[in-house]
Amino acid sequence: MAAQETALPKPQRGQLWEVDFEPQTHKQEPGKRGRPALIIQTNILNDAGHATTIVIPCTTQVYRDGQGDGYPLRLALGKLGKLGFETDVLVDQIRAISNQRLIGSKPLAELSRTHMKRVEEALKILTGL
Repeated sequence: MAAQETALPKPQRGQLWEVDFEPQTHKQEPGKRGRPALIIQTNILNDAGHATTIVIPCTTQVYRDGQGDGYPLRLALGKLGKLGFETDVLVDQIRAISNQRLIGSKPLAELSRTHMKRVEEALKILTGL
């Protein structure tokens, strides 16, 4: 008898998921098991069951100064959904991950359209698109 495979979660664009980013390959990369990450990959790939997902890691070590929140490198989200802490999206840390790195069966939160528009604007600035 074949072993039953556990179905991988199907994240959707704009959702925050808990992700296992260990092991790190560079010290500049946010590591840590259980770090929130924003799904930015198109739902065309997400719904097709693509094996990897494009995400942006988040941090609870928020950055605020007299100049703002670090935009476009960071984007302040505040406290959303199951996130009990202020959270920033680390826009310059985009990466593709295996869907096996997603933790849990449901997202932690979902960004508003306003937040997603700011993420999209920051991505355009950082990538020159």
